[in-house]
This record gives sequence, structure tokens and C-alpha cells, in this order.
Amino acid sequence: MTDTARRDFDFLEKAGFVVLALQFAIFAEWWITTGFEGAPDLSIIMFTALFVAAQRRLAARPPNRGAARWLFASRTAVLATLTLATLLIGFYRLVPEAAPAPGAAPRGLFALLWVVIALKGAAMGKLKPGSAIGLRVSWTRQSRLAWDRSHRTLGRILFWGGLVGLVTTPIVEPFASIAMWFATVALAVTTALVESWRTWRLDPDRSGGRPA
Repeated sequence: MTDTARRDFDFLEKAGFVVLALQFAIFAEWWITTGFEGAPDLSIIMFTALFVAAQRRLAARPPNRGAARWLFASRTAVLATLTLATLLIGFYRLVPEAAPAPGAAPRGLFALLWVVIALKGAAMGKLKPGSAIGLRVSWTRQSRLAWDRSHRTLGRILFWGGLVGLVTTPIVEPFASIAMWFATVALAVTTALVESWRTWRLDPDRSGGRPA
């Protein structure tokens, strides 16, 4: 399997984790608001967990080149279906029940913010050097190694921080959640910049000189 296909499957796995975390947040909010009586069917969580597990197995035993494209297309369709079903549960079942509760609407909006940075973290490894949405500083432009390491670091922190923030959305106050969101982004960017600078200094292939 090519590096591009490997990155695509890795992104699908991480996106599956994001959908799974969103499902946990939705059902946790449901239980907190309405109690365990009349709890929704958890089969969608089990299906999503199976999807993520299958993606991990696929990463461990990658398919041949001919099957990779078909598998990616079919699994993208499955993930899109699970995502749509999750959103339907959230908007058509959870929101009407939770709307009278104080802070219910902001929690939903902040959950979407966590989804955004988690998905962005999952996609960081796919950015090409010099991409407009990447960390474009002098040392990442001069060193491919610095670019790659900084974006892997940035992606990991955004992805796992996004999952933690998403799962804890039902139990964290909205303003605390938004503070955590900004803190996660700041930590990710700062750590990635430091890592990229250290890598740039030690990279013998950087443009503009030898390692310091």
C-alpha cells in the first residue's frame, strides 16, 4: 500500500474515533438530562467501535494496492452513514429533550468546536510542505523534517485533546469548555513550534546552513 493510501486509512480511523467520541457525548448528555429510563439503543456505538477496530486491523495488515482504493471508498461510505445517523440522533432526539435545560444549546455548539479540532488534528499528517493552513514559519519552510515532525506533534495534540474535550462536554460547564478549547489549541501550536525549531537546528539537510 502506498504512503498516500496509508495516510487515507489512518485518517478514516481517527475520524471514526471522533464520531465515537461524539456518540458518547450525545448519550452521556441524554442520560444526565433524562436519566436512564427510556435510554436510547446503543447499537450505533457498537457499530462505530467495530468500524474503528476494523480500521486498526487494516492498518496492521494493509491490503494490496488494487484493493486499497475500493476499501477506502466503501469504508468512507460506512463512516459517512454512521456520522449522519449520529447527527440525526443528536438533533432529532437529544436536542428536543435537552433544550429546556440551562446551557444545553451552548454545549452542542462547543461539542462541534471539539469535533473540528479533532478532525483537523487527524488531517495534519496529510499536509504538504508549505501548505497555507500549516505552520508556516522560517524553519519549517527550510526543513522538510521540521515540517513533518511539527505537524505530527500538532496533529496528535489536537486529535487527542479534541477527543477528551468532546467526551467531557456533557459534564464541563460551557465557558470552561471553551477555555479548554483555546488552551488545547495554544498548547498544540506552541509545542509544535518548539519541536519544529529543535528539529530544524539538528537537520543536516536544512536549507541555509549546517546544524547548530
